[in-house]
Amino acid sequence: MKNFNFVLGAVVLAGLAAANATGQIVNSDHNFSTSGWSGGEICKPCHTPHFANVSAGRLWNHSLSTATYTMHDGSTGDSAAAFDKVSRLCMGCHDGTVALDAFGGSSGSPNITINATANVGTDLTNDHPVGAKAIYPTTATTPPRFNLANSSHSVVAAAGSLSLYPWVDGAGTTQYVVGCRTCHDPHNRGNYGHMLKFSNQSSQLCLACHVK
Repeated sequence: MKNFNFVLGAVVLAGLAAANATGQIVNSDHNFSTSGWSGGEICKPCHTPHFANVSAGRLWNHSLSTATYTMHDGSTGDSAAAFDKVSRLCMGCHDGTVALDAFGGSSGSPNITINATANVGTDLTNDHPVGAKAIYPTTATTPPRFNLANSSHSVVAAAGSLSLYPWVDGAGTTQYVVGCRTCHDPHNRGNYGHMLKFSNQSSQLCLACHVK
């Protein structure tokens, strides 16, 4: 019986290890190491240990977009004014205006751009509000429409936690907003479809924020 329990425990641990191993950037669409333009690198298209873009933070190595966006409500704004800093990094590839190989100081090749399914473009009227158009409420409404964030600016649900990100408005006030990384994990740690923070089965990711 002891041997059976030992074997069973080993099998369970091995299964957990295998499941966790899949939750990595190397097993995601953000692994560009097999693309000819990446130089065989996984991390360097986005990050660098030296000579990073200090203003962008996160040891950033990729060119930022300078596009002007049509936001969810039809208003317009440039990337610096429209998004939190983290979402602005994402849009450096995902708005389709910057070459994927524009990293490490290279301007990149205009024909090497993100594929159509991952290209959200610069017209965001048909996308979930982010940044300036997604300031998260700090007080409850009647009837309640949103689950309130905690003191760490996260919305906690049974399935997981979604983080809000700081964005500075025109008056210089820091607001906490929904950004790209609120719902997505670019490093694929959870190994959920579309690099979500956690599964949206039964709309549980949507319902973490929205009261329906």
